[in-house]
Amino acid sequence: MSGAWFSQPFRPDGNITAEGLRNQLGRPALSMPTVLVRESAQNSWDARTSRPVIDFAITLGTMGPGQMSTWRGLLSQGMPVSGPEVFLLRRVLQQSSLRYLAISDRGTKGLGGPTRSDRPAPGGLRDWLSFVLNSGEARDTDGGGGTYGYGKGVFFLASQVGTVIIYTRIVEDDVLRTRLIGSALCSSFTARDVPYTGRHWWGLPQGDHCEPLRDGAADQVARALGLPLFQGQDTGTTVVVIEPNLLDPSVPEEEAVQLPAAEAGTFLADAMAWNLWPLALADRAQRMHQSVVVDDTPVPIPNEQTDPALAHLAAAYRQMTSATGEPVRCLRPRRQLGRFGHEQTMGVRITSKAAADLGLVEDLAVGEAPHHVCIMRTPELVVRYIPGRPKPHPELGYLGVLRVEDDLDAVFAKSEPPTHDAWIDSQLHGAEATYVRVTHRRIKEHCENIAGVRRLNPIADHRPVSDVARRLGHLLSGATGGVGAAASATAGSPSTGPGGFGAAFAGTGGHDGHRGARTGRSTPAAVGRAGGGPRPRLEGMPRFVDGPRGTILEQQVRLPSRGQYCATVAVVTGDGKLETDPFAGAAIPQIIGWRTVDEVTTGALFETDEPCDVVLLVDPVADATLEISVARTA
Repeated sequence: MSGAWFSQPFRPDGNITAEGLRNQLGRPALSMPTVLVRESAQNSWDARTSRPVIDFAITLGTMGPGQMSTWRGLLSQGMPVSGPEVFLLRRVLQQSSLRYLAISDRGTKGLGGPTRSDRPAPGGLRDWLSFVLNSGEARDTDGGGGTYGYGKGVFFLASQVGTVIIYTRIVEDDVLRTRLIGSALCSSFTARDVPYTGRHWWGLPQGDHCEPLRDGAADQVARALGLPLFQGQDTGTTVVVIEPNLLDPSVPEEEAVQLPAAEAGTFLADAMAWNLWPLALADRAQRMHQSVVVDDTPVPIPNEQTDPALAHLAAAYRQMTSATGEPVRCLRPRRQLGRFGHEQTMGVRITSKAAADLGLVEDLAVGEAPHHVCIMRTPELVVRYIPGRPKPHPELGYLGVLRVEDDLDAVFAKSEPPTHDAWIDSQLHGAEATYVRVTHRRIKEHCENIAGVRRLNPIADHRPVSDVARRLGHLLSGATGGVGAAASATAGSPSTGPGGFGAAFAGTGGHDGHRGARTGRSTPAAVGRAGGGPRPRLEGMPRFVDGPRGTILEQQVRLPSRGQYCATVAVVTGDGKLETDPFAGAAIPQIIGWRTVDEVTTGALFETDEPCDVVLLVDPVADATLEISVARTA
């Protein structure tokens, strides 16, 4: 059995036109591929059953000349009398091939309920009406992600010809039933003095509406069109977007072209990873399994096992949900808004186009250390990543996760625009607006604390500072174990000035990695291995490096042999001793980590299998002289 097209006439009592629906949905701020992944996954998650794993799959493929004859034969019947400039599918079916994007979910309930709006909906089930006929109406799922019905209309916006095919399987009266219908959203037009809304359906026309193909007829057409079929007792939905709009979002819109298939698949996989990672965590009681296939080839999706940034996000999420998570509170009115967790990052650079689309990367060429907080609510879908203040060094970053309390879900849902990618307090009033506003303020406060105390921006000076060394010679005496160098970075003067950094001195430490209890000074007899042997050597002078995020201290170190090494840093006091008891609130220098040609290792310990040269990274403090010590521990 085949179907035919039904064009919706404009009734005197009013219909929404295609233009009206498009205007109602608006233009998304994110790219179409990102919005399509976000909204379709949200639909699937809202429609989940009790099955522990929900399957969400995207297939990008091409219908070649051999299949196009079948498509033309099936989808050309009863086409509207408007020309190809209005009903765009007409032109596409005349081509030798077309590209399609099939978005499928399994382990979901499918699109059930009545197929026409003038019929009663048993149990209030209106999924078919909401998705197929009434795109644009508000959500009807408690705890669901959608609020404006944007996820129902985005499929049409994602099609260059405004046409999709919907194939669904449901359980009705304990029996598996399938339905298939085509739907198009085109410009309104008038034919033979009859105005039409521009909305069309392909199925079984019934005079004033269109019914879907059902059961065997639906499966037969799905098989002929090459759609993903249902297996076993599976229920769910497949939506096929014809000629998907997959423009490259990394270039200006006026210059953007359609992404090649391989690049589009990578972008879609990355968009899944960055937007849906909370639902994919392996230790969830119910999770979403995701997949992307391009021309029969699976595309790997980054996850916490393969991507360090996603690993940090997953760790921050688990911290947030554990006893160590920090409560986020509003004081007036007094109540808890949510919970927060975060993870520090070291040497993590994000270079994904999909992540850049979400604002996580500004320069794709070099990548960027993250300094963002992921916000979410009850469905645990990513709403957006809010940027905080970066850390001083480009290799350092952080990732946080904030989730609002379940009983505030409706409040924050109301604050979201149609694409659910922000919380906007101006859309609310009274205490509800306060909750959203204070949440943003608390996020900013957390980011400020994580990024550290703001420093003045000193001017880096890599020249030798022999004059400073001469004036501070008493600090050099014995403080470096006989091996040392000095450098200075100042704010506006060759010597240390207000807000500037003093001279830094470096030396090798004892074999146990500790200094003496009284003076904190290393002694030449104690360096290297127990019983003697080669010791680490500091190459040249340490130098202050002034980058876009502040100043750090870099020291070249030669590690002479295989083993584990430990670095320490301390402030040298005015009498030449190492500061062991800083006053309350004092800034303390920190070892950031070690940089090799290939990677950055965080922390004070570094292990090597062979002799090598590394760069030690130190977070200094202003107006202080520092001693750096490197020792072998094993």
